[in-house]
Amino acid sequence: MSTVSAREDKPEDHWSLVESRKVFEAGERLRVLRQTICLPDNRLVDDYYQIDLPSFASIYAVTEDDEVLLLRQYKHGIGKVCLTLPGGQVDPGEDAEFSARRELLEETGYGGGRWLAGPSLVLHGNQRIASAHIFVARHVIKLAEANSGDLEDATLIRQPRETVRRAALLGDLPITSHVATVGIAEMLLDASS
Repeated sequence: MSTVSAREDKPEDHWSLVESRKVFEAGERLRVLRQTICLPDNRLVDDYYQIDLPSFASIYAVTEDDEVLLLRQYKHGIGKVCLTLPGGQVDPGEDAEFSARRELLEETGYGGGRWLAGPSLVLHGNQRIASAHIFVARHVIKLAEANSGDLEDATLIRQPRETVRRAALLGDLPITSHVATVGIAEMLLDASS
């Protein structure tokens, strides 16, 4: 099997950080940094902004009946009720898989199963914003009642994998990191079967 990779990483392609100043902070939930960057041709950019949000886990949880766990909930960034995958913030010092298992249990009441770790992805190639840690959980079972304590009220929905793939293609699953999770999870599941 051949793989495609980026061209060779050379030091002369890198940008250098000259200075970084915090211009806004809201606890551990949001930081905005104004940076001075030196480009490879020695030009300086003195107003390059970085947005720093906490990392999070996104979980593609599949039951023993081969159904995916989804949540129907209002998301304020989208401004409407939509379908989402379980997941949430990775707390400082917390292992990403531990966080994913905790979030799945809190949001859905499901747990256990066999877990596969996917890649960790950055949300924006230039501003970084946050890292999404992708997990696939197969053969999850109901262990408890959902009790997330989140601001959003969520309704748990179980859908066949094909329905979830279609929902992602139709935009019914409108969060970019969740669509990436669906695609990567399906590739991991295909490779493991």
